[in-house]
Parts: sequence; structure tokens; C-alpha cells
Amino acid sequence: MFSQLRTTLRHWALRALAWRRGEVRAIQDLRHLREVARFASVFAVTLLLPAVALSYLALSSIRSEELSLDADLRGRASNLATQLDEERAGVFERFEARVGERVRRGESPLTDLEALSPYLRGAYRFDATNTLVAPFVTADPPQPPVASPQWLERVRQARRLSAEGRHQAAAAAWSGAASEARQRTSEAEARLGQARALVDAGDEQGALDVLADLYADHATVRDPRGFRVGDLAALSRAEILFRRDPDVGVTAPQQLVDELLATRWTVGHEGEPAVVRAALALVDGRVNSEWMARARARLNERYEQLVWSDRVATELELVPNRGLPDGAFRYIGARPDSPSVWGVIRSGEDVYAWSFDASALVADLTVSARRLDELDADLRVEVLRPGDPVSDATLATRTLGQQLPSFSVTVLPDDVEALEGQKGRRRITRIAVVLIAVFMVSVGVVNAAFIISREVENARMKADFAANVSHELRSPITQIRLKGEALQLGLVEPGDDSQQHYDAIVHEAERLSRLVDNVLDFAAIERGAKTYHLRADDLLSVVWTLCESHRTAIEERGLRLELDLPDDLPPLWLDREAIGQVITNLLSNAAKYGADGQWVGVKVRTRRNVVEVAVSDRGMGIPANEVDHVFDEFFRSTDPEVRRRKGTGIGLAIVRYIVEAHRGSIRVESQRGEGTTFTFTLPTEPPDGPGA
Repeated sequence: MFSQLRTTLRHWALRALAWRRGEVRAIQDLRHLREVARFASVFAVTLLLPAVALSYLALSSIRSEELSLDADLRGRASNLATQLDEERAGVFERFEARVGERVRRGESPLTDLEALSPYLRGAYRFDATNTLVAPFVTADPPQPPVASPQWLERVRQARRLSAEGRHQAAAAAWSGAASEARQRTSEAEARLGQARALVDAGDEQGALDVLADLYADHATVRDPRGFRVGDLAALSRAEILFRRDPDVGVTAPQQLVDELLATRWTVGHEGEPAVVRAALALVDGRVNSEWMARARARLNERYEQLVWSDRVATELELVPNRGLPDGAFRYIGARPDSPSVWGVIRSGEDVYAWSFDASALVADLTVSARRLDELDADLRVEVLRPGDPVSDATLATRTLGQQLPSFSVTVLPDDVEALEGQKGRRRITRIAVVLIAVFMVSVGVVNAAFIISREVENARMKADFAANVSHELRSPITQIRLKGEALQLGLVEPGDDSQQHYDAIVHEAERLSRLVDNVLDFAAIERGAKTYHLRADDLLSVVWTLCESHRTAIEERGLRLELDLPDDLPPLWLDREAIGQVITNLLSNAAKYGADGQWVGVKVRTRRNVVEVAVSDRGMGIPANEVDHVFDEFFRSTDPEVRRRKGTGIGLAIVRYIVEAHRGSIRVESQRGEGTTFTFTLPTEPPDGPGA
């Protein structure tokens, strides 16, 4: 079946080609086309198909590359999130290691919190009953003040007497108020007022006695402002002793400071640190500076812990609980409404708890996130707080451990639009490269097929040229032979008939000579051996002489030759024989293809620095698609009417070569059915060298 199909296609191809070129040439053309198709097929199979396959694989890999890029970004994002989470974990690992080291050395893990962790704000110890025992204690529930009318009246009387300067009487009034008090707090307040009145009255010893009794009986009682009465009594005693003799009395405030810094303060009350500050202010400049610096540092540390403990007081009752494993840390994460992260460990019957500042830890993690941003310009690391929305473009997210369960670290592209744009540009670039590669291969295939086709066409044209030259040579030789034999055998009457035979022999010999000259000139041109010797000459005489010599032959074809020549022309540098060959070839073409128009014109005119020579006819004209090829070697029109006229296809190629060798140019203007004009120009300026 395949053989039958091939035979059918060959039959129709031959019919299509034979319609224009004849059966013999159609068979040649079909053979040439088969060779071109075979070469193109081999080229396509060996190069184009692999290129297309590779292009398909390249296009398919674009998506894989994008997925690989996304996976790479997610991997890098996961690494950044892991680094930040490891930094968080490292804070607590170092804390646990330092606590263990202190315990091994027998030191307290409740002091010097900065050395344990920069985020520690409080450290506490609870006993077996879950009661806070160090370094602070919780305050007893406040008791509502109960004051009798008599106590109130005595207090007003004492304050009025002090204002009037009657300090001794005021001291007696304060003593009466103490006896009328129903609560220890009211009694202690009255005794303190009595001591101050005695000091103002100048009875410092009496004041010291009152303060001594007050300290002994009411040391732990707190006044309405939250101060312990014993601390206030001790401070007043130290002030009295310091005023008596600063050098001796300076030890009393120092002892008070040391005692208060060593005692357990009460959460929710700031009386103890206030008394310590007053005592330090009393001895400022009177004691050793190193002791003063240590005391102030201890005061600041304990005060900051006290303030922080007051903030987390509601959590202190919940931190210790039963069921904690002995010697193992457990963390209670910061809730959204809590400022603290708790670390708890049981040691024997006691429970130790440390309070970390969650806000400070998150702030430092945020700073670290910005630092990680600088390590990867494509990604942005963020710490999300409770309630912060999570972006849809998030590449990796991770909760910050059991210490910060409400916080998370998220990693997303630094610029989502820029990243998508980069991926889009990369995708377009890959596709463009693949398409360009396919296009270039396709162009190569088409160009190779075109070159082969041209070579085949040139081979065909050369074959046609050989056939045409043989035919052109046979015609004049046959005429010469026939006319000569007729004369030789005496078959022609003497007179006009014999003269016509002689003229015919001469005409055909000239025609044969021109044909041979054209072939030899073309061969020399092909070898690059053809040269022309340019000399100053009269172009008008060349044109006129050749036109007149061809007039008879032209008129015998039924054509009218018209000349349009100027009166004079400047001398031109030319090779007379070569330009004559140009005029002869153009006139021959005009006479051959312009017979239907019955007119041939030759026109010479001067324009700027050139002289133009135009040879025109009103014949069949040249098809528009063949105008650009008329000067090609071996070219002959495919028009059957044109091909019926004799020709070799090299005449116009020789004309163009000669004109260009004279530094000129040639062009053709033609309309189908209206005629053709060939115009060549020659420069009026002399050449640079003596010849060409």
C-alpha cells in the first residue's frame, strides 16, 4: 500500500511540474526535489528531533526547578527558625547548667541572679507546705483599722500640742493614746509619736527607752503605710545615736542595713527597702565606700526582685505543686496575660522557682531575628506574639518551646512580589533560551535545505545552460553549413540570392562569435581572471555605432529603433569593447523579448556626476517575483513564453559584472505586459588607478 501511495504522489507531482517545464525537465526536477527531501529528512531526524526532545525536557524541568527552589527556600527558612529556637533553648540550658554548678559548690541559687541568666527577675524557695520562705514572704491579709473615739481624740490632741511647740505635753498625749488603743497597730503608731515628741522635747534618753520597748513588743507589726514598726523604731534609734556622736553612732545605721538586707522582705510591701535607703542616706560619706557600694547593689537587686515579685504575686501561689520529680527542671510557659516564664525544680522537701522576664527574652529573640535576616537576603524572620496573624506566604513556623508557648517564630520571603517576579523572569528566560535554541536549529534545517535546494537548482541551471549553449551553437553552425553547402554545390543563382547567402553566413558567424565571446567572458569572470582597461573615451560614439550596426537586425524583426542622445558628453573612463558588449547584450534582449511592442529605445543623459544609459522595450515584461533574479548566473524565467525564446542565462550577469567593474550600477524596471527598461550608470570622474 505504501508503494502504491508513493507511485500516486509521484504521478501527480510529475503532472504538476510537466505543466510548466515539460516532461523531461519535470523528471529532473522531481529527482532533485527527492534528493533535497532526503537530505532534509536525515537532517531533521539526526538534529531537529533530538533538539525538540531536549527542548521538551528542558521545558518540563522548569517546573521541577521552581519546586526545587521552593524546597530550598523552605529548607533555608526551617534552618533560620531552628537557629532562633535553639537560641531560646540555649538560654535555659545555660541557666540549668549554672544552677547545677552552684548547688554542687554548696552556694545559694537564689542570689546574684544576673550571673544565672540575664532574663531572671526573681528566685524563690518554698517549703514542704508550699509556703514561700525565701528570699521573701507573703503578706498577711490586711486587718481593717479599728480606732476608738478616745484614741482618736488623744491623737488629735498630741498633734495639736506638737504644732504649738509643747512637745513634753504632746509626748504625754501620745502615751495616753497608746493606752486607749484597741489594736497593736494603733498602739505602735502612738508609741512612735511619743518617741518623736520626746526627741523634740530634748529627752533623747526617754525616746530611746520608748523605742527599745516598742522594738521588743511590736517589731513585726506593720503601720498603715506598710512599714514594720520594729524597722522604724530601729531607724529612729540609729538617727538619735548618730546625732549624739556621728563617729560612734555610725555603726547603728550600718547594722540596721545589714540586718534588713539579710532578712526576708514581704511581697507587696516596700517598707524594708525604704528604711534601708533612709539608713544609707544617713551614713552617706561617713562609711567605707566599698561597703556602701555593696549595700546599694544588694538593695537594688532585692528591690527589683521585690517589685517583680509583686507583679507575679498571683502566680507565686500556683508555682509549687505536688508531683514534681526530684532534681528535674520543669517550665511553666508564659501565658498571654503573664509577664513571667517559670522554671521549677524539687530538691528534697523544698521547691525552687525562678521567674524569667518573658518580654525581655522575646525582645532579644526579635533582635536575633533581625540579625538572621541579614544572613539571607531572600528571607525575613519574625517573632509572632499572641494574636498576631500568620501570613499566607509563611515558609516555616515554629512555637518557641514550652517556655513561650504563645509565641512563635515564622520565616517568610522578604519580598513576596519580588520573589515571584524573579521566578517569573527566570521561567521566561529558560523558555526563551529553549525556544531560541529550537528556532536556531529550525533555521539551520531550513537554511540547509535552502542551500541544498540552491545547489540543486544551480546544478539544474548549469545543465540548462549547457543545453542552451549547445542549442545556441547548433543553430548558427547549421545555418552557416547550409548556406555554405548551397554555395558550394551551386544551388544558388549568382546575384542577389548568392549575396543573401553570404550575408546570412556573415550574420550567423557574428552571432556565433558573440555567443562564444559571452561564454569565454563568463568563464573568465568565474575564474576571477577578467580585467578591463579603462581609458578616456567617447561613450556617445560607442552607443551610436553599436545601435547603427544592430539597426538592420532589429528592423528585420519588425521593430523600430529610436535613439535619444545628447549633443555631447564629457569623456568617460571605460573599456570600449566591454561597454560595447553591454550595449549589444541589452539590445539583443530588447529585440528578443520586446518584439510584441515593435519598439526599442536607447536613451543617454547626464545626471550629477554620472551618465545614464537606458535601453527600453514595450514587450512582455518581467514577472514581479523574478525582477530581483534577472542578473543571477544561469537564470531564466519559468514563463513558458519566455523559455521558448533562445538564451543562455549569462548575458545579464556579464552586463552587471562589466558595469560594476566600471564603478557603475545597473537597475531594471519592468511591468508585466508593458515592457522593460535596463538602466546603467557610469561615473564621470576618473578612476584611482590606470585600469580595472
